[in-house]
Amino acid sequence: KINKDKTKILTKNMLMRQKKELQETLGIQVTNKVKYLGIHITPRCGTLKEDNYVKLKQQIAIDLMKWKNLQLSLIGRISIIKMNVLPKILYLFQTIPIKVGKFFFDD
Repeated sequence: KINKDKTKILTKNMLMRQKKELQETLGIQVTNKVKYLGIHITPRCGTLKEDNYVKLKQQIAIDLMKWKNLQLSLIGRISIIKMNVLPKILYLFQTIPIKVGKFFFDD
């Protein structure tokens, strides 16, 4: 049985009229992006990069600024990056195998 309150439909190449008709017929919400296992899935690759990679980069920058003020040794700082930052980046790169470009690594 499908829970229609929690279910969302992601469409590709459909007109707004068709989306509304689909939503009214099935009673399920039609959206532009769906979050699944922490990844925002979108119908276009350009927005896929923006919704996932750019937001991750911003979140990592915020985390690094918070950790900057902590009194940690060099080994402690390396451990923080190894345990917190690296798994986030690896998970994203493994689940969304698209070409990112240099913008992700420039900063």
